[in-house]
Amino acid sequence: MMLSLLASLSTLVAAPVGGPEVRWNAPSMFVAGQPFKVAIEITAPKDGTVVSSWLLTPSAFTVDGKALAKREDQGTLNLPPGFTLTGSVDLGTYLQSGAEFKLGYASEVVDTPAVTVKSIEGAPADLNFMTMPLDELSKYMVLLQTNRGDILVRLWPHIAPEHSRNYFDLAYTKFYDGTTFHRVIPQFMIQGGDPTGSGSGNGPRQLKAEFNPAVKHLRGVLSAARTSDPNSASCQFFIMHGAAPHLDGQYSAFGETVLGLDVVDKIIATRGPNDRPTSPQKIERALVVKLPSWVDPKPSQTATGPGGSLPGPTKDK
Repeated sequence: MMLSLLASLSTLVAAPVGGPEVRWNAPSMFVAGQPFKVAIEITAPKDGTVVSSWLLTPSAFTVDGKALAKREDQGTLNLPPGFTLTGSVDLGTYLQSGAEFKLGYASEVVDTPAVTVKSIEGAPADLNFMTMPLDELSKYMVLLQTNRGDILVRLWPHIAPEHSRNYFDLAYTKFYDGTTFHRVIPQFMIQGGDPTGSGSGNGPRQLKAEFNPAVKHLRGVLSAARTSDPNSASCQFFIMHGAAPHLDGQYSAFGETVLGLDVVDKIIATRGPNDRPTSPQKIERALVVKLPSWVDPKPSQTATGPGGSLPGPTKDK
């Protein structure tokens, strides 16, 4: 049951006098039918403590104020002075799809407010994004579940149809699962999607350029990395951390970040030597999801545009 704490909406802490310090983290989005792992960390005070075992079960959680499961006496755990217990609880099978819900945790023990979790429905099986009509493509999005939190992106098939098809297909076939963001530059971008993690990897296909000088590389825009060859984009992509006008018309922008710019900020903060993260910034899973009702169906840019000194993102030769 040991794990690293999941990135989430926020870190919630309660430290009553003489009691344990409790932290819990929940993902910001729930995909119906998928795991929803909430991380819990309990640290004993200097004199040690005793905690009830139900704190590590689904019965400790509430949705919109209602308990997820019946609470049963499962005994207690003795924690030595300063000992930290970490674990995760998968609430996926206990949750139902909906627009959003308030998730709470052990209100009689942890003095923290409930957090809002948005609900999304995954794409059905047996879709072919390489042949799907453009209007149908616009009904889907891609959710990147990273070890720093969730990033939800909308693609622009009417601006860059082949790049959009490719990205949907790679996410749908789990190509991006386990890949990393290998290059991070503050006020510029985070780059990932390389199966080798080196910056030189490719996917199953190469794409012809879909450059459009009217489309702007603004904060949150999703674009395709390439070599000096304009037609060399494949699987690697980058998400803008800041605006970069010098990329406009030189790189194929094909989407935007709808939620998760705070996660992009966290990934950027790990920059180390040679623009490499100081620790792995991993895409644990990439999922194609249906466009939810709580997302504005209108993209921020069209083929005619929206309503730096750093070099452009490159894929090593």
